Amino acid sequence: MAERLEEVMSHAYTDLEERQRLEAGTSLLKTYLLEAHSGDAGHGDILRILTAAFSPEMLGQRSRATVHETQEEFFYRIAAQWATNTAEFFVDASDRRFWILHSASNSKKADNILHRVIANDTHLDSAWLPIQLLERVADMGIFKGLFLDYDHREVPDVEFDEPDAPVEYLKMQLWGNRARQVLGILRQPNAFPNATTLSKVKIKHYLDRTVDENSFSLDEVKWDGKITARGTSFQSHINLVNSIYRSYSEKVRGFEERFSLRFEEPPANQPGHGRVIMDGEPLSLTFSRPIADIQKFMAAVFGGTDPFRLWGVPVSIGTDYYRVTALDLHVTNRITFEIAPGFMRVYLPHGSCGNTIVRLFTNLQHYYDSQVVLAAGGDETLF
Repeated sequence: MAERLEEVMSHAYTDLEERQRLEAGTSLLKTYLLEAHSGDAGHGDILRILTAAFSPEMLGQRSRATVHETQEEFFYRIAAQWATNTAEFFVDASDRRFWILHSASNSKKADNILHRVIANDTHLDSAWLPIQLLERVADMGIFKGLFLDYDHREVPDVEFDEPDAPVEYLKMQLWGNRARQVLGILRQPNAFPNATTLSKVKIKHYLDRTVDENSFSLDEVKWDGKITARGTSFQSHINLVNSIYRSYSEKVRGFEERFSLRFEEPPANQPGHGRVIMDGEPLSLTFSRPIADIQKFMAAVFGGTDPFRLWGVPVSIGTDYYRVTALDLHVTNRITFEIAPGFMRVYLPHGSCGNTIVRLFTNLQHYYDSQVVLAAGGDETLF
């Protein structure tokens, strides 16, 4: 697999360097970061999850797919077709929760198939990379470019025709060595700090530049967990992928271990035996400006549709203060929120997924306020 994908990377790199375009039929390597809610699954369990995820029940009646085992445990190959889309995926599930999928198929067709699977299967979700994590990625190599993507229209709590209305929509693409300077300028108070939402970074990543300057990958890392690569070394690419996923998975697991609410009774030989003690704490999301129309805001966030995929009915518990017990439609867990004009408070029940927090935070950056802050008690910033 590595040899084949390195050929794809090298061919694409040569085409773009020499011709400034890809040859017909040539595609870039795509790597997708997926989070699987499968418990402590074995090799056969994951095979069944993949078979079900790519079945006609999930993909649709105009689809067919085959999932093949390989000689390596927790590695699989999928050939899938849905409508006019066909794609091949290599699945690395060696971390039973945080999977890596590779594809050399047409980018749009592979995206269409995978997005449909994720939308319909509650076992799977994308890894969501907030601005702060993408900036860390930019420091893992030579920062070569950026893409900004902000769209306040998804959460329309203001009248955009008003003279003092915030930025409605901002997209920008810049490839070049001055990407970091441009990012800094746009974040100045007199520019667009609330709408400068980093959605993709491009870096040149070396496996070990001191040993071999010719062994590198050019990677474009996107906020929805898709990484596109070309270059001379698949090993360099997968080294970067593993570094990104390590940072992401540590955050998600850390949220679950520290913040999920647990109710426990101390053992008989411990102080407090006979009383139930709550462990864990809420998280807070604070905005750079108050929510202008809290009803419209809640309708967008808890309407059960993309991009938030949370469904719940707000209940008033005070003036401009609401509680929502919402269903996360990706993992079908319940999660409780309190919302006021200046903040959201999140209570993560024991057993629910920390990915829900990262998905909410990242999507708020893209569709509401790029300066939203995720914090714990004592104003400890978590990203």
